Amino acid sequence: MTEPVSSTASIAIAAGTITLSGSVFGVQYDALLAGFFGGLVSLSYLPPMSAPKVVGTVAGSALLAGFFAPIIAVAALHYLPWLQSVGDFSRIAGGAALGIAAQVLIPAGLKRLRSFIGGQ
Repeated sequence: MTEPVSSTASIAIAAGTITLSGSVFGVQYDALLAGFFGGLVSLSYLPPMSAPKVVGTVAGSALLAGFFAPIIAVAALHYLPWLQSVGDFSRIAGGAALGIAAQVLIPAGLKRLRSFIGGQ
């Protein structure tokens, strides 16, 4: 099991990385933050890993949520009109869901991309 201090430091580094990269790309901060916390929730179910891997996985969760949560919210509002009453919360909920699912979605997407590249 990793030490709590090193895990906390890794999470703090990830938070700084996410904020900096999100501001550079113009991503909505609430979606980044929702993805960050979703990544932390998902991280609690993963086996212990090194500090750089913790930073990478949490940053990946937040950035995936930051970029794609607004798209998911617009699509959800288009196809599910009853969500109109929820408002912006659909973007935040989508960001959290993407943050939780990122540890599965990112490796699966990379595997699929490799199969496309290697299969041709």
